[in-house]
Amino acid sequence: MRRYLGLDIGSANTKAVLLADGKVEREVVLPSMPDMAGAARRAVIAVGGLDAPVMTTGYGRHLYAGRCGEVSEVTALAMGIEAVLPKTATVVDIGGQDSKAVRVRAGRVLDFAMNDRCAAGTGRFLEAMSRVLNVPLDRFDEVLAGHPTPVPLSSTCAVFAETEAVGLLAQGVPPEGVLAGLIAAIAGRVAALVLQVGVTPPVAATGGAMRCQALVLAISRAIGAKVEVPRSPLCVTALGAARLCAERA
Repeated sequence: MRRYLGLDIGSANTKAVLLADGKVEREVVLPSMPDMAGAARRAVIAVGGLDAPVMTTGYGRHLYAGRCGEVSEVTALAMGIEAVLPKTATVVDIGGQDSKAVRVRAGRVLDFAMNDRCAAGTGRFLEAMSRVLNVPLDRFDEVLAGHPTPVPLSSTCAVFAETEAVGLLAQGVPPEGVLAGLIAAIAGRVAALVLQVGVTPPVAATGGAMRCQALVLAISRAIGAKVEVPRSPLCVTALGAARLCAERA
């Protein structure tokens, strides 16, 4: 049995996917902080991959000493989405530190655009706003179920947007209205990235933020195309790294 491991060491979470004869045998997601290198080692152990060659990707891809190679997140994402949603032509990914839009074909990158200079529109920004609003990420859909009227956020900077949200709450604006405005703002930023590479359906979306169905629907409306989310949206890039590890063995 041939086994290969993909390790995506992100700023928020570390994801490991173990392939056995080309099929996913195990996958795991662990918090990266406060010790990213330690999280990487624990993830490899958790999937039983100590004896498998490891291809790393992600923000901390250089931190796992036992790697046989490294690959960029964009390249791994293209390879991963081809395995789970093979007809995908455009993929959107919201990570902890950045967000990106990638045009793909048959597991290869045709074009991409990335926002890695501003936290707005990233997983970290969502976590920060979750704390401000006192609404856990896994309750976003529940809070937004009543379709509250979005309160526009004028700030495009993450720091100023957080301050603006605090001010709105202090004025008595309902948290659900601020949250709806936040989701709309993030969808708008993602749509701007997608427009840079071109909206080519079918469109897929990955990253932990895509567990929020309201955000997926908002992005779909913003780009004018249906957005499909794979079964394990957090692990797609790690899966791509594992496939590339097997391909290059």
